[in-house]
Amino acid sequence: MRISKLVAGICLNVLALWLLIDGVVNGFMGVWANQNIVSGVLEIILAGLFIGAGIVYIALENSDGLGGDITGFVLLILGGIIGIIGGFYNKWMFLYAVISLIFGIGFFVWHLRER
Repeated sequence: MRISKLVAGICLNVLALWLLIDGVVNGFMGVWANQNIVSGVLEIILAGLFIGAGIVYIALENSDGLGGDITGFVLLILGGIIGIIGGFYNKWMFLYAVISLIFGIGFFVWHLRER
């Protein structure tokens, strides 16, 4: 579980960097597609949640307690809800919501089963 949390934390941080760039460039400047400020703001908020969850997974990769998993679970469930809401403005946000829910629920259930 230790290595998978580390890899998931890195993947979440890379995805957060992409969301941050996409939110600024596409949402506010409208470079790649039509300008959609609501989608850009939601992508930036989702990027912040992904960065938080990624840092928690990296920092607490070797922890036996449930604190890191509960924190990641809550952050990524919020990210999933924001992604579903943002999916009505930008179709790619549904994909980010699914990724968020898979990581959040997956690690939480996995750690509960190991205990």
